Amino acid sequence: MVIVGEQPFLQLLAFFRERGLSLSAERAYAQAIGRFIEWLSVRTEEFWPQENRGLIYTAFAHDLLFGSYCDGEDALGLNWTATSQKNVARLTRCLVEFSDWLTLRHGRPALNPMQEGVTYSDQLIFWRQWNKQKSRALLAHVKSRSQKVPRSEISRRSSLPGRRNTLLQETKAFPVEHIDALLWTGFINPGKQNAAELWVKFNLRDILITLLCLYGGCRESEPMHLWVDDVFVDPDDPELALVLVHEPHDGMIYYVDPLTGTKRKTNRTDYLQRFCGGKRPLTMETGRRHSGWKGNLMTHRDRNAFQVFWIDRNAGRVFLRLWRLYLEYVRPLALQTPWAFLTRDAQPLGAEAYSDSFVAAVRRIGLTPSKWSGTSTQAMRHRYGQWLNELGIGEKEGQVAMHHRNVKSQEVYRQLGVAKVAAAMGDGQALSLPSFEGLT
Repeated sequence: MVIVGEQPFLQLLAFFRERGLSLSAERAYAQAIGRFIEWLSVRTEEFWPQENRGLIYTAFAHDLLFGSYCDGEDALGLNWTATSQKNVARLTRCLVEFSDWLTLRHGRPALNPMQEGVTYSDQLIFWRQWNKQKSRALLAHVKSRSQKVPRSEISRRSSLPGRRNTLLQETKAFPVEHIDALLWTGFINPGKQNAAELWVKFNLRDILITLLCLYGGCRESEPMHLWVDDVFVDPDDPELALVLVHEPHDGMIYYVDPLTGTKRKTNRTDYLQRFCGGKRPLTMETGRRHSGWKGNLMTHRDRNAFQVFWIDRNAGRVFLRLWRLYLEYVRPLALQTPWAFLTRDAQPLGAEAYSDSFVAAVRRIGLTPSKWSGTSTQAMRHRYGQWLNELGIGEKEGQVAMHHRNVKSQEVYRQLGVAKVAAAMGDGQALSLPSFEGLT
């Protein structure tokens, strides 16, 4: 919540209600506007002259980027340290969008008004960027220049000093040699290592989630949105699981109308509200029930869902066998709770709770959970990306397999590490190199 003086900023609340933003997006807008109000409280007098009003936006972006310290002293008293260009772009974008909304709804002066004209250089920069985006899009053939583009997208830009260096995003994938130990040792239920029944000995719920992340390429939060009715038998292989992960809000679900007995369909938000006691999608929950959702490339448009593509079909067969055991012996009976993965008290499992279980499993097999050693939950998706490389899967196929909307988004998962680059380069023995004997 942004407080101005002692009162809540009511216009911001109205903006949130109108936009229907996610909780994370609301936090970003609140942070941007809160920092701008804090900044104005110490620098307002500098911009009272009319000729200085147009500099407010640029000055704010400058202080965000470089911080409020000068020669080791913080004359403004803001205690702002220098931040990244990416963070500055995020904050200024949120601020300008809210400023435009205030202009449209309440007639307030715009913080960063559009330029009067669009110069040729501005158009050239915009269309070069547009062409790059088109080349990366899966549906590039439907993207046309004839579509109307808002003038603000061409003419209004924030000028920040450029930094040309690019960092190598080295992929840390889960180590292959520890996968079996993770699944069949790490997820043994404490004190049940000698049990004969699989559903007693193993934590089947978390093994199933791990299979989806490791061999299906899912993000750790995505399996939490799976409902019991979202797993099918593959029509081409009766022993293989066909898993469809639906959009948490607008994913389609069939139900039988209690009045007419006919089969109908609706979205998941509506179904949860009407038939599940007013429950909400897990993206709207807080705390340990919350599970996030990123925009995905949906392979099943009619259901608003994406299919899990098994990197190893044997993993899909193991998943189906364990899934049936899980539903029969492990999952608590919960009539108004359609999610597949539940806690012992029949509540939806959140991403944080699974992450804790994964960390414990990694420790049981003698590893230290860490992003940089490839033993985090995200490292399983990186392993999937590396397997795509080893199988020679192309960019377009990899985009669909990892359900990315942009073909370039998979690069971080398929990036070759420093060690692999060095190994590929070799030691130069095959080249005709000059002798260095005289220099040693």
